[in-house]
Amino acid sequence: MAILPNKKKAYQSYALLPPAFIPDELISEILSFLTVKTIVRLKCVSKSWNTLISDQTFVQKHFNVSSQNPHLALFWHQPESCNFNVVPYPVYRVLKNPSINLIQPINYQCQLVGSCNGLLCLRNYSNGSSEFSLWNPATRKISKNLGWMWIPYRNHELGYFDFTFGYDASTRDYKVVAFRGNVNEGSWKSEVKVFSVGDNCWRNIQSFPVVVLFNRFDARHLTTETYKQFLMPPGFDDEEVPLFKPVLRVLMDCLCFSHDSNKTEFVFWQMKQYGVQESWTQLFKISYPNLQMHNIDCSFQLACLYVNGDMVIFASHLWRLKLRDQAFIYNLKDKTVERIKCRNSIKWFYNAKDYVESLVSVL
Repeated sequence: MAILPNKKKAYQSYALLPPAFIPDELISEILSFLTVKTIVRLKCVSKSWNTLISDQTFVQKHFNVSSQNPHLALFWHQPESCNFNVVPYPVYRVLKNPSINLIQPINYQCQLVGSCNGLLCLRNYSNGSSEFSLWNPATRKISKNLGWMWIPYRNHELGYFDFTFGYDASTRDYKVVAFRGNVNEGSWKSEVKVFSVGDNCWRNIQSFPVVVLFNRFDARHLTTETYKQFLMPPGFDDEEVPLFKPVLRVLMDCLCFSHDSNKTEFVFWQMKQYGVQESWTQLFKISYPNLQMHNIDCSFQLACLYVNGDMVIFASHLWRLKLRDQAFIYNLKDKTVERIKCRNSIKWFYNAKDYVESLVSVL
């Protein structure tokens, strides 16, 4: 007769085994591959895990891993109102299924100034003043209101303010830069202000030394709060009248420059090593027919929102059609284009900004 094993004794023997020891370094490595939402929940596991997850070394480690999964911050327009909302959306979803259907998005009704370290800088404007705040879409945390600018948004002589957002690594402080300038009676005049989140105040700095043609600027020299002038990429003809204004922007953490060439193609450059003129590299150029675009004119603008390998996400903007934007995916390898379908009204796709989900605090 067969003798059955004693399950009770076997259970007791396993129960007496000492708990497995997992080094903190291995725990940190495993956690860094999880989503922000999951990691925030795991803070409740123990005090040691809470301490580990809150440590700045781990925050940076997770950010480095998360950088491989970029997101886009879109402007979503509610058809029943005049409000615009900032909405985060993963890039991989767009590439996997080129359609966007926003249902009850997490958003804030404001203008998006910029993104840095997983934080979005938001701006509310009313009654001649601007108010700023920092929002982490991944943790759903938003800062208190920062830095009211009690200066009229519109100035007859200098025009409107343009804003950008960045991080000063030397002081670990976030800064907002406000710039406006205009050629008036043959002379160039400008006004530049910097808001430091740590100091919670606006300061005037040296005015912009040259005429800004592209109405875009890059806030990289935040430590010294000085200006640096770069030459355009080789082959760019600044005397040629383009179909649309060239665009200078930080994309995927690199300084990028795009422009129209001979009114027939779109050219995209990337500065591989910041500050090194010789590192300008032409990533691609695409003819407008390949983008299925015809009969475009000066009211047309085109922006590159994302580049990775052979895949590029573009957005086009037509001023004469009252902010009617279109977005599409282009495959550089087989030269195919696929339009991104939007079941909701994505009004400002052209001004979308890329960002990375992170555990960075909003202060």
